[in-house]
Amino acid sequence: MPSAPIRTGLIGYGLSGRVFHAPFIEALDAFSLSAVASRQADVVQARYPQTQVVADAEALIQSSDIDLIVITAPNELHFPLAKAALEAGKHVLLEKPAVTRLTQMETLAALAEQQERTLCVYQNRRFDGDFLHLKTLCDGGELGALKHLDSRFDRFRPQPQARWREQPGEGSGIFWDLGPHLIDQALHLLGAPEALTAQLRTLRNGGQTTDWFELQLHYAEREVVLGSTPFEAGAMRRFNARFDGGGWQCWGLDPQEDALRADQRPDEAAYPNLGTPQSVHISTAEGQREAAPQPGDYRHFYRQLAAAIHGAGAAPVSLDDACALLYTLDRAEESARLGQRLAWQYRRPASAER
Repeated sequence: MPSAPIRTGLIGYGLSGRVFHAPFIEALDAFSLSAVASRQADVVQARYPQTQVVADAEALIQSSDIDLIVITAPNELHFPLAKAALEAGKHVLLEKPAVTRLTQMETLAALAEQQERTLCVYQNRRFDGDFLHLKTLCDGGELGALKHLDSRFDRFRPQPQARWREQPGEGSGIFWDLGPHLIDQALHLLGAPEALTAQLRTLRNGGQTTDWFELQLHYAEREVVLGSTPFEAGAMRRFNARFDGGGWQCWGLDPQEDALRADQRPDEAAYPNLGTPQSVHISTAEGQREAAPQPGDYRHFYRQLAAAIHGAGAAPVSLDDACALLYTLDRAEESARLGQRLAWQYRRPASAER
């Protein structure tokens, strides 16, 4: 007999809540979009007329009709909201990067274990088709051993924008916005590095937060460079992977984001059929050929989350992974501040419930 839908409360209906969460909660039978905490009641109900809209996030958290709280508020609010939700006995999904301090993530992880509730961080880019293709190449050995990886998330946004992510404060700036995608993919693919070196800059006129970064992860047998610039006006080379048997290059972004921004439903048979197709090349000693990345599908994240909540599998992002990401962000900021290469050494503190 199928389980009852997981009654879900969404906090925030900005870009993240509207594009990356609400469509999947509605589309999958494992969930129901029961309530949204937002000041845009008319906007929410124009799309989801059966969903209750409340102005007070705390009221949603304390509701006895909610099983899962999805938090897409500004980063600085994530910790108190998640802590309150866990204490109220709710499962919690946090939009990346989760929180703004490692100690906060460790506190939430211990609390989730004590409460026997699922706590997870939304890392949808693990389910991008390009990343899945890269992972297949690394796991399968078609091109040999990976030696040097460039992973970038570039844009052409030469002027600062009036939004909270570009205002001074904890968890703001492009490093805390796009860095978590790139770092999580690297750690998920390759594990922890031995050391790291970071540069964080503000290059745009009038910029108030970091808008350019390069982070190098040093492994025993390979190097990884992660970066982002707001001055890429041409085609973005998302990945450049050099193996000892050849190379794999990918231009452009997984088309799912464009499809979702254009209001394509993830339960449509053709999803995603909007957006610009990616260009992928594989090069070896025999020459170069084009290759299409396997299709990505963010629904797999939510399916795994549902299984974890029902006790039928692991969450798509572990608590250890979530803490390792916060440690890397903190360590990178320290490296940039000191201008030094720093060792990567982290193990999540054990809790009494582990």
